[in-house]
Amino acid sequence: MTITTKNNDKKRMTPEERKASVKILLKEHEQYFTDSKIKNPAYIPKMAYRPTGKDELHVTFFPSELENNQDIYTEFVSIDYETEDPKRTLYLLKYNPHWKEEYELITSNSGFKRHMVPVGELKVINDITDRNPIPEFTKEEKEFYKLPNPETERDIVDVLKGIEKALLSINQKLK
Repeated sequence: MTITTKNNDKKRMTPEERKASVKILLKEHEQYFTDSKIKNPAYIPKMAYRPTGKDELHVTFFPSELENNQDIYTEFVSIDYETEDPKRTLYLLKYNPHWKEEYELITSNSGFKRHMVPVGELKVINDITDRNPIPEFTKEEKEFYKLPNPETERDIVDVLKGIEKALLSINQKLK
């Protein structure tokens, strides 16, 4: 997974553009929230990166995002809010009442204070493979997949015959 931190000299997103991008990203996860009866989830997509001097990836949250006393759902995005994960993995950061003490506070070059959370503390909720069930096969497709594959079965028979010969040879030597 490549984490993009550069904005490629594009102008910064406006708050309205950022909200629109988050709304589009959220659509992928809406069914999970509906099925889980989670109303108004704190869905906050974040960039994951390896800070200088750290061994693992981190995401950062503003104090205002952590002080809402609720679980946070996130996924990894670029600085332009484009998904960084083709599987669209949804993560959960369980609410931690001790976040002020446990998550390191950093200040950006712009003066914004944020708390660093190791990605290892995020719990994987699901990804696109969980959300898109395998399609049902037609009766004909099911019958096709029941047919033995002569190539595979021949290989297995050959392997078993080879093992049998080796065991007989070992048995002869032991006598």
